[in-house]
Amino acid sequence: MEKVVIKEKYEYWYFEQQQDFFKAIENLLQQGYQITDSLHLCVELSKDDYQYLLSYIPVSPVDENIKETLSSMDETYKLVYPNYSQCILNTIASIRNHFGGRAEYSLDPYMEEIFKEKNYKNVIVLLLDGLGENILEQNVEADSFLKKNHLYTNTAIYPSTTAAATTATLCGLSPIRTGWLGWANYFKEIKRNIVLFTGKDYFTDEATGFSGFKALPTKPFFHDLNVNGTIHQPNFAKRKKQFKKVVRHSLKSIKRKKKNVQYVYYTQPDSLMHTNGAYHDEVCKRLKEIDDILVWYSKKLPKDTLLIISADHGHTNVEPIDLYQCEILLKMLNHNPANDSRCITFSVKDEYRSIFPTIFEALFGYAYDIMPSSEAIRKEFFGKEEDIPCSRAYDFLADYVAVAKNKYYFNYKGSNGELFKSHHAGITADEMLVPVIVFRK
Repeated sequence: MEKVVIKEKYEYWYFEQQQDFFKAIENLLQQGYQITDSLHLCVELSKDDYQYLLSYIPVSPVDENIKETLSSMDETYKLVYPNYSQCILNTIASIRNHFGGRAEYSLDPYMEEIFKEKNYKNVIVLLLDGLGENILEQNVEADSFLKKNHLYTNTAIYPSTTAAATTATLCGLSPIRTGWLGWANYFKEIKRNIVLFTGKDYFTDEATGFSGFKALPTKPFFHDLNVNGTIHQPNFAKRKKQFKKVVRHSLKSIKRKKKNVQYVYYTQPDSLMHTNGAYHDEVCKRLKEIDDILVWYSKKLPKDTLLIISADHGHTNVEPIDLYQCEILLKMLNHNPANDSRCITFSVKDEYRSIFPTIFEALFGYAYDIMPSSEAIRKEFFGKEEDIPCSRAYDFLADYVAVAKNKYYFNYKGSNGELFKSHHAGITADEMLVPVIVFRK
């Protein structure tokens, strides 16, 4: 810990460890100090005429202008809020409408114009995990298949994360309706946070015998259409270089004498970006491989096929906040936080309901917007206002939801939590804007 007297009765304390920073704040509050300011993840506490400014963010210079220095460190991010009139659900609505099904959401105007051009016999929706507009723009060559066929931009499903967005796409329904609201959610009957895709305990990685697919059953958006509907995705145990296998399987599944609708999914470039960062050379290399395969795939597709390529979400480079060490907040909760690192939910004990958002805002207001979950639902974060919530939705969203608005993410798992260089589930433009790439044949 480093202490600097900035002026009489005003001290700056710097902590190398976040745990010590959180503990010091808690100790000062217990001594009767009040939080009087919050700047760039730094907290000022005052009592009578004495003040402390606490930080785990390195600041230089440390002098009488330290507040101005901290304010100058703030970064401005473009924020994009979910729009359920301009997302993949509208694209799905138009596909359903094209094949005589009932549209659950407003129709996609771009798709409507395309369907006027031709009575397409085959429609394929292909998601490349994490391929946001920023990733396409910065990591893919101008003469690529992906860029040459880029038609328009959608907002991502929210939360802008795989479990929520891929399920919404496959079902054609919003997360509030499916109940697939994030990566891991708290199931009260077993008192555990369960990873929806795997059924494992989020904190221990133990198998629970519990299935998110059974607890939150879904049907593909083409289940009631008079089509040959198929799903194609990689073997998740061996997913490194399987994209060509996935699209080969897609081609083999097209029945020439029937109408066909397919959902195709591939895990990259998402997992590479988590590990290496959004703009790493390895990401660019993998996208070039994917693009080459798409050129091959497009040539093999039969006539009267419409290929729609998009993404579940984008990506942004990030830095961690060790929420698991923040006892001052964790002691206020009924159970561990849940949902996702950049769209996180809290179930708060009754006696802390009024103070919890105030303390959260003081500690993390620079990085996250916090609101009652009921307000987030009213603001249509998780679906349209008229969408009827899944029976588990209110349990999963709990009392408060916090959405990330810049480069930080919460590590709430613990010291064994995976460290990410790039992430998603927040509301920055990099996470929330996804391309729609259209190939007609």
